[in-house]
Amino acid sequence: MPAAAKSLPTPRQWISLFATGAVTLFLLLSPELPLLVRAGAVIGLCIGLWATGWLPQWLTALVFFTLCTVAGVASADIVFAGFGSAATWLVFSGLIIGAAIQYTGLGNTLARGVGPWLEGSYRRALIGVILLGLAMAFFMPSGMGRILLMVPILTTLADHLGYEPGDKGRTGLILGGMMGTFLPTYAILPANVPNNVLMGAAEAVLGTPPNYSEYLLLHFPVLGLLKTLLLIAVMLWLYPARAPKQSDSVAERPHLSRPELGLAALLSVAVLLWMSDAWHGISPAWIGMLVALVCLFPGSRLMGANPLQSISFDSFLYVAGIVSLGALAFHSGLGERVAGSLLSVLPLREATDAAAFGMLSGLAMVLGTLVTLPGIPAILTPMAPGLATITGWTPEAVYMTQVVGFSTVLLPYQAPPLIVGILAARISLRETARLCLITALLSVLLLWPLNYLWWEWLGWI
Repeated sequence: MPAAAKSLPTPRQWISLFATGAVTLFLLLSPELPLLVRAGAVIGLCIGLWATGWLPQWLTALVFFTLCTVAGVASADIVFAGFGSAATWLVFSGLIIGAAIQYTGLGNTLARGVGPWLEGSYRRALIGVILLGLAMAFFMPSGMGRILLMVPILTTLADHLGYEPGDKGRTGLILGGMMGTFLPTYAILPANVPNNVLMGAAEAVLGTPPNYSEYLLLHFPVLGLLKTLLLIAVMLWLYPARAPKQSDSVAERPHLSRPELGLAALLSVAVLLWMSDAWHGISPAWIGMLVALVCLFPGSRLMGANPLQSISFDSFLYVAGIVSLGALAFHSGLGERVAGSLLSVLPLREATDAAAFGMLSGLAMVLGTLVTLPGIPAILTPMAPGLATITGWTPEAVYMTQVVGFSTVLLPYQAPPLIVGILAARISLRETARLCLITALLSVLLLWPLNYLWWEWLGWI
């Protein structure tokens, strides 16, 4: 009887089921309604399910694909756009690379080598992994790639330092490393997908994309360095923990087995290629896929006999779903309609520069809850010349406010790399959502005013 009771849906799952059924009936019974309304119903349902976590993330993605297809909401190339996205295949390659790091023992060896330097103080260990994550952003242009590379190392490091699953110290170390290579790195131009979308959209609209040094000077002092300090303070407050386990041996040079050496050499080549993608033009996703193919090849000794059986494809389906949802929001015109509606009620003409800065940054932040972070620059950048006329700013200053907005992440589902990381590391969605909301609130209250003052001092406003 207890086993049967456990198999019954929870009240939240019942609500999710009824909501899905209601939206399905609405779509099937009203095929004559405008695409904007039908797409809005599907997008609203799926964002609600992803934001609450009442259904598994991968199941919500399947709900999205099925509803759109059965009800004919959009064509197949839009509904399944996520499977043609480089981000989705970067996730797949990251799953393979992570499994290879675990299978060969490379993660454990690296953790044994780094662990002794982080022992003795939880504060030192936490600050160390956050700064490591930030430093990696200067060398690897893909946020998804960085998180998927770090997760197996972070989990093994937490094991090595004696933090068991469920310990606050374990959650703090793993989340700290992921957030360190994610939140502050929006201040580094090629380090995340939204940054790159902004660069491409700015070139398409204005003819000149932002350059690396200008972007870094404008954003990194506040959104990079100060946000890193803010993140450290929040992590130490939310996740206090005992000191790490002490090792009996002094730090020594790790001894790598032949498979570990092979994988380390392979990953070194991949990192060099990721670092130089502006020179050779190969997408980080396909560099990752080349590494994954080598790992999967029979006889490589980097994976087991049946490698795909040991891999969970939850994050692969999730990212495909969230990218497809962004494509539907863009092509249906829903994202632009929402942005236009918000702009129509914002008193930008009468606003002071400080108020306009807050409103434009807030617009980008709120829009990200609908179209996810990569969709923000695709929708708002074409509006920059018109907004520049209203505010009296340069178009460059207008579109740069998007960075302030999309670097302030309200909920994990907005950012595919973050949700993939917490799924791979088995971190609670609720824990991550709490961290995102607290960090976002403090960013708006503390960092946004400082960011405005920095822009004003630089002469951008």
